[in-house]
Amino acid sequence: MLAAGLVLSRLPAATLDLATATIPDLQEAYAHGLTAERVVRIHLQRIAAYDQAGPEVNAILTLNPRALDEARDLDAERATTGPRSMLHGVPILVKDNIDTADLPTTGGALVLAGSVPPADAFVVARLRAAGAIVLAKTNLDEFARGATGTSSLGGQTLNPYNPAKIPGGSSSGSAVGVAALFGWASIGTETGSSLRNPATKNNLVAFCPSSGLVSRGGVMPSSLVFDRVGSITRNVTDAVLLMQVMAGIDPRDLTTLDSLERPSGRGGPLADALRSADLRGTRIGVLRQLFGRDEEDQTATALVDAAIKTLRAKGAEVIDPLPTGVDLWAMVRAVSGGDGDDSRAGLDAYFKSRGPDSPIHDVDQLAASAGVLGRIRRKLQRDLTKPALADNPAYRRNYQDRVALQRTVTALMDDARLDVLIYPHETKVARTVAVEVPDGGESDGPPDRRGAGKGNTISSATGFPTMVVPLGFNVDGVGVGLEFLGRRFAESTVVRVSFAFEQAAPARLIPPATPLLGIERIDF
Repeated sequence: MLAAGLVLSRLPAATLDLATATIPDLQEAYAHGLTAERVVRIHLQRIAAYDQAGPEVNAILTLNPRALDEARDLDAERATTGPRSMLHGVPILVKDNIDTADLPTTGGALVLAGSVPPADAFVVARLRAAGAIVLAKTNLDEFARGATGTSSLGGQTLNPYNPAKIPGGSSSGSAVGVAALFGWASIGTETGSSLRNPATKNNLVAFCPSSGLVSRGGVMPSSLVFDRVGSITRNVTDAVLLMQVMAGIDPRDLTTLDSLERPSGRGGPLADALRSADLRGTRIGVLRQLFGRDEEDQTATALVDAAIKTLRAKGAEVIDPLPTGVDLWAMVRAVSGGDGDDSRAGLDAYFKSRGPDSPIHDVDQLAASAGVLGRIRRKLQRDLTKPALADNPAYRRNYQDRVALQRTVTALMDDARLDVLIYPHETKVARTVAVEVPDGGESDGPPDRRGAGKGNTISSATGFPTMVVPLGFNVDGVGVGLEFLGRRFAESTVVRVSFAFEQAAPARLIPPATPLLGIERIDF
């Protein structure tokens, strides 16, 4: 049974290609006799071949030992009562800062190795109720504080497109795992750009919802204000199907009450946005201020320019460049994602929810632990010196800057009657993988380049929804992605435009470090 209105990719008779299929294709194959057990086995074979063997991309922290049993149970259920949803039997990967009641949730820290939380996170519970299989927990930047893909428990995640370059972070394992076909799709988190950054670098789609659409309940917090939960997938269709299930009201995260009267992220409207790839009548503004202007930015910029031609060819009216009248880059950079100001309060509450069996009970204890990366421990120690939120003028200014940016972006879109804004997530080449240093931490490598074109964070700074879609590759072989930003709770519009572009200009390639094994085309 397929969701009404979905545009399906063409499925060869009796064959499913894991590298190119969508979730609707998978459900069609299931309806004709393919089993979830077989699909899970193939993903496990790829993990065995490439995660801790072969190129050792190091994306997986914990495998679910019951994954095959769960797949068999779901196959039996399908045979007797039919599928629960479009996610029935879909194997997913979960970033290891998102709680799973049957698998450890560690934040990537050695000090939490083996520690299992008492309950599933809200999004995990909803995905499981829909029939999804949690296949594995993925590596990440420790406590989601970084962008290189490094943790004391899991080590360095490698980019399968160029193992010498960082995979992005902090949702590094979630992105690498999907790119390498270790799971059908993944969920992760971001405070700055921790979904879009690794998705871009791994030639993938990331769907980051409006703040308040998806609960953070049961997620290790980095910021009370800026944190979001979203998905990383190989196509826009799959991202939509995950988002429809994940969105919902959760008493553990009262920001979700903001979406109570906003149905755009739930139920039919998102699927309806996949009905057509026609962009006639759509108005798109190009934020050239967010492009880099150095020599190294030119390859990625050329890919964006080609994308703009495609959008126009599909019927969109593109305003390029969009006049802003403000220094938009400076406004975005002024909204820092909290800079750790509210992470202590969030983490203290989170560890309390883990109960008495947790090896860590508060940030004081965590910051003193030797089982944490050195650089992360130093960040936590700095957090302990910051004033309480009510007495922190810098935190209040940061929040006020966010409100000003939200109003500015909304006004830009309203005044120009725009449906979405577009810009590259990143135009600069990826940094080289860092080297270890004696104190048990890691070096930051060469100084991070600043300026337009480096990890655009306008979506997280505003809390507005965005979809990043693959464009191709930079000169270093690492992915380049185009972002589509919409008004708050205008997910359907973001999906409609992103889907149309993806259909017109597909750019997905299998990573050279994790090639096909000959098992990914399944006859059924």
